[in-house]
Amino acid sequence: MTAPEFPQNSLQMRGPLAVLCLAVFVVMVDSTIVQVMVPDLVAMAGGSLEQALWAVNGFVLVYASLLVTAGRLGGRYGPRALLLAGLALFGLASLACGLAAEPWQVIAARLAQGAGGAMIVPQSLTIIANAFPRDRRGMALGVVSTTMALAAVVGPLGGGLIVSTWGWRWAFLANVPICAVAILLVRALVPVAPPYRSSALDLVGVALVIGALAALTYALIGTAGNPAAFAVGGILTLVLFAWWERRHTHPLTPPRLFRDRAFVLAGWLGCAQFLVLSGLMLVISLHVRNVLGGSALDTALAFLPMAIAAGILSPLAGAITDRTGGRTVLTSGMLAMAAGVAGFAALAVRPAPLLVLAIPLAVVGCGVGLVMAPASAEAVSTLPPDLVPVASGVLNTGRQVAALLGVAVAGGALRAGSMLALTLLAGVAVLAAASGLLLRSRSRVLTT
Repeated sequence: MTAPEFPQNSLQMRGPLAVLCLAVFVVMVDSTIVQVMVPDLVAMAGGSLEQALWAVNGFVLVYASLLVTAGRLGGRYGPRALLLAGLALFGLASLACGLAAEPWQVIAARLAQGAGGAMIVPQSLTIIANAFPRDRRGMALGVVSTTMALAAVVGPLGGGLIVSTWGWRWAFLANVPICAVAILLVRALVPVAPPYRSSALDLVGVALVIGALAALTYALIGTAGNPAAFAVGGILTLVLFAWWERRHTHPLTPPRLFRDRAFVLAGWLGCAQFLVLSGLMLVISLHVRNVLGGSALDTALAFLPMAIAAGILSPLAGAITDRTGGRTVLTSGMLAMAAGVAGFAALAVRPAPLLVLAIPLAVVGCGVGLVMAPASAEAVSTLPPDLVPVASGVLNTGRQVAALLGVAVAGGALRAGSMLALTLLAGVAVLAAASGLLLRSRSRVLTT
C-alpha cells in the first residue's frame, strides 16, 4: 500500500488526526482500565498483591523509561514506522495478557504493552508537527487532548463494566481488534515523514537514560526495596547521562533542545499540570471512598466533571494558541487549576456532597483543558523540525514522571491531612502560572 501524501487542506487533515486519536485512546484507556481489575489479578496470583501490583506498575515502569528513546527512534526511522510497530506490539501484548495462564505471563505481557505504548504516544506530536501547519497545530493537539481526557473516564467506567460482565481478560482482548483497525488506518491515512537524522544511534545514551528513568520511576511506584536508593541512583545516572550527551557527537537528546526558552517553559507548565492533576485525583479518590463512603463507581463519576470540561476546552484553547500564542491561555489555565483545587479544599472540609464538589472540579478541568494542548504546541513552536521527535519523547517523559511525583507528594502530605496536600498542589499551580508569564507573546516570537 502506498503511503498518502501530506494533507493540504483541513478535510485531508482529519484522517490522520482521527487515527492518532484512536491510537492514543487505546493506550490511555489501557493505562487506567487495569486499576479496576486489581482484585481479579490478586485472585489469579493466588492472593499475591505484590504480583498484581507488578501487572499495574510494570506497564508504567517500562512506558516511562522508553519514551525518550522511542521519540528519538521516531526521528531516525520516521514516526509512522514507529507508530505501526508500537500498535503491532501493543496489540500482540494485549492478546498475550488476555490468554495468560500464569501471573508472570500477565506481568511480562504488561511490560510489552508498556513498550508498545511508549512507541505510540510520542509519535502523535511529531506527526501533527509534520502534517499540520503551525497555525493549526494547537487545534489538532486540542483534539488529541480531548481524546486523552475522555480515555481517563472511559477507562475506569468501561473497565468496570467489562470486568463485571465478561471478566478481566476481555478488558485486554478488546484492544486486539482496535489495534488491527488502527494499523490499517495508519497505513491508509498517515503520511510518511522522512527521517530527520541518519547518524548512528547513541547506544550509551540510550542505556543511561533508560536506566535513570527506570530507577526514578521505581523509586516513585516501587513496593519493595529501598526507594531512596533507587532515587539517588536514578539522579546520579541522569547526571551522568547529561555529561555524556554534552560530549557525544550525535547525542540522544541534543543539549540545544534545552536552550530553547519556549520548550523549557512550556514543558515545565505541562509537567506542573500533570503533577497537580494526579495528586488531586489521589485526594479525590480517598475523599470519596473514606469520607463520603462512596464506591469505585462514585469515584469515577467524581472525575467526570473534570474530563468533560477539559474535553470541551482543549480544542478551543489550542485554536486560540494558534492565533495568539499560549502565554495568556497557559497562565489562565494554571490559575484555574489553583482556584479549583482551593475550592475543592474549602468544600471538602464540611464535607459537601459529590454534586457540589463537581463545581470546583469542573473548574480544575477547565484549567486542564487550557493547559494540555497549548503546552505541547508552545513547546515545539520555535524548534527546528529535526528536534521535534526527541522533544516529544522528553515532554511525555516529563509529564509521566511529574504525574508519579504528584501522587508521591500528595500521598506523603496526606499523612498530615488533606488540607496540606491540597495547599501544596494549589501552590504548585500558582507557581506555574507565574512562570507562564515568562513565555513570549506570539507577536514577539514572530518578529525575533
